[in-house]
Amino acid sequence: MKVGILGFGRLGKLLTRNLSKDATTLVYDVELNEREVLEAGATISSLEEICQCPILILCVPISVIETIAKEISTLVTKDTLVVDVCSVKVHPMNLLMKALPEETEILGTHPMFGPDSAAKSLYGCKIVLCKQRIEEEKYKNIKGYLESHGLKVIEATAHEHDKQIANSLILTHTIGRTLMDMQSKEMEIDTKGYRRLLKILETVENDSVQLFKDMNKYNPYAKEMRESLSSSLERTLESALK
Repeated sequence: MKVGILGFGRLGKLLTRNLSKDATTLVYDVELNEREVLEAGATISSLEEICQCPILILCVPISVIETIAKEISTLVTKDTLVVDVCSVKVHPMNLLMKALPEETEILGTHPMFGPDSAAKSLYGCKIVLCKQRIEEEKYKNIKGYLESHGLKVIEATAHEHDKQIANSLILTHTIGRTLMDMQSKEMEIDTKGYRRLLKILETVENDSVQLFKDMNKYNPYAKEMRESLSSSLERTLESALK
């Protein structure tokens, strides 16, 4: 089996290292370090070649999905399954459905882990699968493959995913970014509860500001979460002065 990886950022590298153990893995990105690709067990390839692979995984920022979808639309074959790994699902699914040929299969995924949380192993990590346009037998095989490697598969629609993610991941990143802005850090006089709060920083400090912006911009439920958070914070602060 051949797998094409488009994008060799932090998540792209993690997926490449794991997939290359089971499949011939071809990687394409605008700028690549050959040594890093070889160490990940993969081979540098062209955009045209990775689009011919039976499975093509798009490891690119949410904000460039539309550009990428148009770029690969004339390169993928009828046998190509295009998989995205964005942390929002409604937006990329709509774009891929619109741009790609009708015979091209599409699977939305969101690995609920990253290079930090899955540095040692993927075992026990969660991954969300959103069936968009894929043959049932192929979908079952992919799900089975993931489960055989110890991953917990969660099945959801794109809208179900985005609604929950807005109130979990994006909320976490919002609080984490707030703590970063406040320059929160360990102090000599603090509590265990405060130290646990600072653990949120570990979730967000290695992720880009662009990811934070993209999640808020392209998740249709993010605005509702922000408004709810703002209202709750305002009520909480007001109650402290009563």
